[in-house]
Amino acid sequence: MAPTTGPRVEVLCEQAGAALTERASRYGVADVLARIVTAAEQGEVPEADLDLLDSAFAEHGIDNLTRAHRGFEPWRGPREVVVTAWVCPTSACTRAGIDEGPRCGLTGQPWRRIEL
Repeated sequence: MAPTTGPRVEVLCEQAGAALTERASRYGVADVLARIVTAAEQGEVPEADLDLLDSAFAEHGIDNLTRAHRGFEPWRGPREVVVTAWVCPTSACTRAGIDEGPRCGLTGQPWRRIEL
């Protein structure tokens, strides 16, 4: 099960890459991003580090770096469908997909296969 910071790590993971790393360095929080990546590899990212990253990016006009701006409501009614999905390899975030072979944007690890 993903920790409480899972949804925030999911948003960050979707944005991971060279641009994120370069901006973190430019904004003086490369060490914070490195700690987040290391923590994601262990399966749980501290909220305080996500807050630090958010604050540094917000100072440069990028608000809510690790927060989604959308809501989610589960489908109503019974379902008896089995779906193969791929999820975060360390359970650090709540990302999931149905395409085979995705990798974590932060750690580079391949996602785990599960059946729902």
